[in-house]
Amino acid sequence: MKNDDHTEVHEEPRTMSDDEVHDYNGLTLNEQGEEEKKEEPEDDGFTIHIHSFSLHDIPWWKKALFVLGAAVCFGIFILLAIAAAWIFLVGGAIVLGAALILYLVRKYIL
Repeated sequence: MKNDDHTEVHEEPRTMSDDEVHDYNGLTLNEQGEEEKKEEPEDDGFTIHIHSFSLHDIPWWKKALFVLGAAVCFGIFILLAIAAAWIFLVGGAIVLGAALILYLVRKYIL
């Protein structure tokens, strides 16, 4: 019992037009049947990639972590501002005290 199931397609090969080649998004094979890699455009250093997202798609715990992180950063900024003001206040008082001592020494002792 010989099974002779040959399916032959007698269809003329057809070439793609330039528009079809330009708009083709499928798999491209070379003459050896291997997948051809699409050439990536050269990066000239001026390429900008913009990714958009929706706040509704972000899980609640990530939103909570963001708010907590923002609050911590704001608190640290306030503490640093208070520390800088304190340093300037104390430093100014030290300079003013030293100037007063020098003034009194020059006026009454020398």
